[in-house]
Amino acid sequence: MGRDPKKVIGDVNEFKAVIKFLKEGYMVFKNVSGTGPIDLVLVHQKTGEVRKIDVKTTSYRKSWKPGTRICRQRTPEQVKLKVEYEFIDKDEDV
Repeated sequence: MGRDPKKVIGDVNEFKAVIKFLKEGYMVFKNVSGTGPIDLVLVHQKTGEVRKIDVKTTSYRKSWKPGTRICRQRTPEQVKLKVEYEFIDKDEDV
């Protein structure tokens, strides 16, 4: 019994993104339901800019073109909502 290590890495990287955006002057609001097209809603404290973010862990290919980054595509719902991806490397410090 335990959590899937990939899900743990994703959760950790979501918190890394929160810290990054707080340092950049955003107020950060997290999705409380755990699933959905948006992980974070950001509001910049000075400009009022609103951003909708889906946090992704950067993944690299192990076979075809090893070491190259795997590109992710937004879902049609995310495109409609103008959601941005924020890629976080699992080994990156904040």
